[in-house]
Amino acid sequence: MTVDQGFAEFFRECRPVVTRTLTALSGDTRVVDDIAQDAFVIAQHRWADIHAYDKPEAWVLKVAIRLMRRYQQKHSHEALVASVPEVVQPSFETEALHAALRELSPRHRETVALHHLLGYSVSEIAAVLTVGESTVRTHLTRGRAELRRILGGSDE
Repeated sequence: MTVDQGFAEFFRECRPVVTRTLTALSGDTRVVDDIAQDAFVIAQHRWADIHAYDKPEAWVLKVAIRLMRRYQQKHSHEALVASVPEVVQPSFETEALHAALRELSPRHRETVALHHLLGYSVSEIAAVLTVGESTVRTHLTRGRAELRRILGGSDE
């Protein structure tokens, strides 16, 4: 398999994960595809190194999350539209969870989404977000407590 074929296969497998994650984190479906595409363009240029990583998708997610943060900072004066793509028919619970996630602080939102939506371990999240594992555990604990409060559950 050539390097280009390897990247093409990686792109096909990883793109849905990146776009779903960005959608869950931001709710701004207008820019998710563009940001995901930008992250993959960067990955393609560095594919010779990235393909050897244990989790190359974690590297792409890291880049995509950073690009999303930059976009949100640049456009913070605009209200983000919390819409769900029409091709996905999520349940009421999924919509409520995504809306609640968007109410969390950016770090809590990213940490909770990476852990609970993508199944990343604490150490993997620490690597993606370039923070310590204790910081990830703190963000997970606080993010979960805040989600329970937002969703009307017990905070205990």
